[in-house]
Amino acid sequence: MPTTAMYSISGGRALAEAIEAVADLVPLPFLSTFVQVAIKVLEVCEEAMAIEENVKDLQARVYSLMLAVVDTVPVNKKTSLELQDKIRKLQSILDKILGDVQKIKEQKKWLLLFFRNLNKERVDRCVDRLNAALQQFNVVSQLHVEDLLEKIRADYSAFAAQLNRIEDAVNRTTRPHNAPSAHSRQDMPPPTRKLYGRDSLIEEIATLLASEDASRVCLTGAGGMGKTSVALAVVDNPTIKNVFPKEFIFWVPCVEAKSSDLLRRILYAQLRVTAETYDSLDTLILELDATKQRRLILLDNFETPWLSGEDQVKVEHILLRLAKLSHIALLVTMTSGFPPGGIEWEHRPLSPLDFAAASAAFKSKYRDAAGGHELVEDGPQLDEFLTSIGRIPLAITLAATSGGRLRISPSDLLRDWRRSGPGMMSGTEALSMNQTIHSSLDNGFVKANPEALKLLAILSLLPAGTIGNNLDRWAATLNSPRVAVETLRVAALIEQGDGPFGAARIFVHPTIQSYMLHNGHLSPEARNTVYDTCHSFVLDHKSTPDDRKFKSDVEALSAEELNIQGLLMETDVLTPRSKAIDALIAFAFYQALTKPSTVVASHALKVAQAVYDSGLAANREAACRLAEAHHCLGKTYFELDKFEEACVHLQEARARFKDLPGGADLTRSGECSLELLNAWMYMQTEDDDDLQSLVEEGRANLAHDTNDKYSIARGLLGYSDFLWWSDRADEEVLPPLLSANALFDELDCLASSAECLCLLARTHACSAEYDIALPFARSAVEKAEQTGAVALISRTLRITALCLVDLRSYEEALGVITKLLAACQALGAPLGVAQSLELLGYSCVAKLDLAGARRAYDGARLHFARKQCSVMGEQGVERCSLSLTQLQGRTAIDVDCFHAIVKPAPWY
Repeated sequence: MPTTAMYSISGGRALAEAIEAVADLVPLPFLSTFVQVAIKVLEVCEEAMAIEENVKDLQARVYSLMLAVVDTVPVNKKTSLELQDKIRKLQSILDKILGDVQKIKEQKKWLLLFFRNLNKERVDRCVDRLNAALQQFNVVSQLHVEDLLEKIRADYSAFAAQLNRIEDAVNRTTRPHNAPSAHSRQDMPPPTRKLYGRDSLIEEIATLLASEDASRVCLTGAGGMGKTSVALAVVDNPTIKNVFPKEFIFWVPCVEAKSSDLLRRILYAQLRVTAETYDSLDTLILELDATKQRRLILLDNFETPWLSGEDQVKVEHILLRLAKLSHIALLVTMTSGFPPGGIEWEHRPLSPLDFAAASAAFKSKYRDAAGGHELVEDGPQLDEFLTSIGRIPLAITLAATSGGRLRISPSDLLRDWRRSGPGMMSGTEALSMNQTIHSSLDNGFVKANPEALKLLAILSLLPAGTIGNNLDRWAATLNSPRVAVETLRVAALIEQGDGPFGAARIFVHPTIQSYMLHNGHLSPEARNTVYDTCHSFVLDHKSTPDDRKFKSDVEALSAEELNIQGLLMETDVLTPRSKAIDALIAFAFYQALTKPSTVVASHALKVAQAVYDSGLAANREAACRLAEAHHCLGKTYFELDKFEEACVHLQEARARFKDLPGGADLTRSGECSLELLNAWMYMQTEDDDDLQSLVEEGRANLAHDTNDKYSIARGLLGYSDFLWWSDRADEEVLPPLLSANALFDELDCLASSAECLCLLARTHACSAEYDIALPFARSAVEKAEQTGAVALISRTLRITALCLVDLRSYEEALGVITKLLAACQALGAPLGVAQSLELLGYSCVAKLDLAGARRAYDGARLHFARKQCSVMGEQGVERCSLSLTQLQGRTAIDVDCFHAIVKPAPWY
């Protein structure tokens, strides 16, 4: 199809008649006849267009074919018989097409209902015949009219008068708007030399705009995301240049159009249209609609008229009138999360660059600014810095340019960013990150909702944003937080994830968040609200695995874990806020049971110690918190298989609970004693007498209150575990375990009951009573999963898998081992992962999957080696190494060899 809408009744006919005059002057009758038939087809197409719209595509092809044939015929040379024959065949095809289109033209409009499909198929067949003929005639399908006219002018220079008529007709049909403007007109900026990570998006948008069916594209995104750069690259794309001549591409900068009146005047200026008055858009619309020549209008920074003024309805009216012109392609860029309503947009929200593109962009711009010197420090340091600035193109450009000029590293830039925020990225005023963000905050749309900025301040204090369901908690002081969310999303100041509002994450872009934190936009009131909410949220969800609400508490805390940890780590060591220490300790216990990490637990101990040392040593509350902090850190180390470190803090906690001002807390001291006993048993470094003394003390302390059945049962559970580790007979191990389980069932304590059932299964498994052990193990898993305690779930899964393997239920065992491995990896405990892989290797041997077994044993050996300083780690390495030796070089295995594979030890 030609690059312009070539045949319209006003200019195309004059063009065709001028070409006919040229053909008549050439002494070749067949050429003149061909052109006359082509003109008849064009005229009939014009008349039939009211019945069948896709006739205009056929019309354009005929027009191009006519030009191509005239260009092909030599003027002063003899025309070959072959060429004459081709032209006559083309004429014959045109005669048939003329007949088909004539039938369409003769229909009444009311017949369209009945003949719509028939007409369309008829026209499509005509186009197919023309395409085939053009291919035989060696004419390309994408014909450039201007090039053909230039060639005709060169070949037919003797017919200057007729050629001038052709040129005049083209100018009348396709001339751009060139009227002088009463307002200053701005030139379109040049495209950015290189855009990273946007190539596919640019191609996609160019293709959409080139198609008349999808030529309404709205590009949205936060400030600095590169919307204008992408739009200018689209305009410079070859696909756009092939469809829209340069003079029909218009850039409309809307950044100063703070009202509908200013927008209208800027449109007149940029489209080069004058009018007696600019109070109406009528003159401009008439000019655009004078011909059906396709045009592209880029409305850049459209958020200014859309969000800043009070006459959004009038702005929308202007946009709708432009959108009604089907031959006008619209590309709109705006700092917003939503495109304007009333138009069927192809909406493309612009996201941050991926890591590869962001890294490439940074290195390139750094190199340019550094005079060709390459960035030396790379890898994790650069990735961390790019993450901190949100991988936003403008931030990357400014930071890389600044860093390159000074030849400093990403680590230096990261330090500056944390200290100064976007203030470190100062380019020109227009390119300053602070200025870009300020513009987004300063528009009338945001200012019209005072709660929007309050919510932005609250969200800026949350490192990971929040989900919709928790919005009411964090923003409890706001009357309409959801309305504020909508306002901020429209202004592209926050993002909302996919899915229903309640589960979707709502967060602030990193650059905007940093701007709020570093530019005095966060009031003490906002900070107090967020910190108090954080502490209350944690304490409201404080529970133990034996509480029925523990699983739901875990889910609630997990949804806000990054926020809570970030806020709690800001707790001032010297002057902690009320409830801060309690929240720190409660959250650290939650992590010990789900995702062990010493970061929060260590900070909790540091804060508790500072408060205790500040003159509150005689205060029971301060002393108790310090003991709890030691207990929590010790428990965390134990779950991470760091038994020596665990013992240090568990011993300290045990001693402090026994020596509290106002009297000992024997129950808490007893709990610490039994946890210390566990660590000693895993290390296997203490004498049996010491272990015996510790378990007796712990059990006695837990049983000191005869009415506290729960603590009594915990003492029995710990005592039974000690008896098993001491290789006592089952007759000694089982009675206290069964008594404890009965008490836990009576108290409806799921977690402790699951522990009892797990130990019952282990006891029977060690006696090779796997058929008795398995039901206990299955019940333990069922109860553990109801609690949501990952560490407990992993222990119950482990003993279940061992029973299934020994009972030769290998397929079911593999399924359990898969779940077990995932749970151990989530906990981050090397021994748990090692034991899981060892079980997997043993199962693979049983299934004769020797290659899989070797991989599993090798992985297990590596994880055991990480704890080789412990007896369990050392023995695990020995077992796995021995099993790998037995499997070395084997492609099959017999029963005797299978028994040589060491069975995993039941340390559970």
